[in-house]
Order: sequence, then C-alpha cells, then structure tokens
Amino acid sequence: MHYTDSLPPDQAARGHAEISDKGVVVGITAPAKTPEELQREQELKRLSDAAQRAKEQQDAADQVLLRSFRSVDDMIMARDGKLSSIDVMLQVARSNIRRQQEGLRGLRAEAADLERAGKPIPSQLNDGITAAEKSIADAYSAILSREQHRRQIYTTFASDLQRFLELKDARQAREVRPAEPPPGTDMAIKNAITCADSQTCDRLWERATAYVRARAATPTLTSGPNVLLTAPPRGDDDLGITLARIPDKEGQGATLFLDIQCKPSPKGDTTCTSPAAQAILDGFRAGVVGVGGGG
Repeated sequence: MHYTDSLPPDQAARGHAEISDKGVVVGITAPAKTPEELQREQELKRLSDAAQRAKEQQDAADQVLLRSFRSVDDMIMARDGKLSSIDVMLQVARSNIRRQQEGLRGLRAEAADLERAGKPIPSQLNDGITAAEKSIADAYSAILSREQHRRQIYTTFASDLQRFLELKDARQAREVRPAEPPPGTDMAIKNAITCADSQTCDRLWERATAYVRARAATPTLTSGPNVLLTAPPRGDDDLGITLARIPDKEGQGATLFLDIQCKPSPKGDTTCTSPAAQAILDGFRAGVVGVGGGG
C-alpha cells in the first residue's frame, strides 16, 4: 500500500476534498462534468439567453406602443387611417380592372367578328388579348395582397390593443373590447383558396370555374388557364364575376381569387354588398374545396 498527498492522474477528474494536517476540510473539488452534463448546461444557457432577448424585445415594443398612442381612440384612429388608405387603393385598382375588362371585351369582339367572316385573327390581336388577360390577373394579385394586408391590420390592432390596455390599466381592459371589423370584411378571405402544387391547383381551378359558371348572371367573356371573366355588368342589378389564378412567387403553388364586379353606380354598389353577392363570395371555399377544407 502506498500513501501520497496528491491524486493519481487517472483519478484527477473525480471529486475530492482537501484536508489539512489537522484533518480539517479546507476545500472541495467537484467532479468533472460529463459530456451530457456540459451539453445540458449549454442548452439551458441558450434558452436563458433567448428568454432574455425576448424580454428585451417586448420591453422595447412596449415603449414604442406607449409613446405612439395616448389612448384607445388614438389607436382606432390610426387603424382606420390605414384601412382607408387600403380602401382607396382597392377602389383605384377595381376601376382600372373595369377599364381593362372593357378593353378585353373589345378585343374579343373584334376577334369574333373576324372568325365569323372567315378571316384569320392577326397575331397582334391574339397577343393583345393575352396581354390584357395577364394584366387583369396581375391586378387581382395586387388586390389580394392588399386584402391580406387589411386582415393583418386587424390582427395586429387586436394584439396591440390588448397589450396597450395591460400596460395602461388592467381594469380598463375589462371595459373595452377590440373594435370588430365592419360588415363585409372577411378576416379569413373566404374568396381566396391556396394550393401547394400545380396538380392540386389544376384540380381546384376546374372546380372553381364550374362554381363561377353555375352562379354567373352574365355570359363568359374569356376563360383561360389563369383567368375567367364574365361580361362586365351593364345593369344596376347585374353581377360580374372574375376568377384569377395567382401564381406563388416561389414554388408551384397558387392562390385562386374570386371577385365580384357591379356597375359603378349607387344602386350597383348596393348590389355588390347584397346577400346574393356575399353568398357567392362566402360560399366559394366550401363550394370548391369542401366545408372546412383547404388547398
């Protein structure tokens, strides 16, 4: 048996106590940590750091919120200002679409006259028709983007309002409810259907075109792989329907977007907000995908 006052090299990683000449413990060395323990410590530190960053970000966002608004009325005014701006852009976009549809109608009529006369349709006329259809589809892509922005404004407002009330006065939070969207605002955008791949999109497009044809009150003006247009409404009670297939910027998916057009007149505006028009929009998803379904 051998005695020594230092640990053997092969035992250095083990925990041990240092004892004085009088037998008193003067220091304790913990055992070396296992790889599993070290990994667990690193993960705990990562989570702790992430939680701290999240707290700092929330604190900064709270300060911005409190500096930006003095009251709930200020928040509602700011929200409504953003919505009004979107509404103006949507009105302009829809007016442009109506003009584009009239132009497309003229091109289609010219092509039909040539066909009835037994004459060939010039390539320039065909190109014009294709360009007009693409322009209309692109315009609906912009409209869809703004409709999604509208939905995001309501979502953000509800979240900001709840946090604002929590910061200002928790008692007030029980007395004030977030403002609801006005009638006709579809938070889920029921008249838009997303599809993830070209095969699914083709199948849904076929169903969507059948849905439009079954409900259209005006004859079909044009029907292609990316846009279906019924003739523009002529009377105050007429409803025109447009179906656009808007490709994703990335991937093979797309969004199928259904829109209603009415004659630009006071009575025509009423027609566009009528129960019949709303039923066409609200029933689009269920009619194409199925109740509760998705692309």
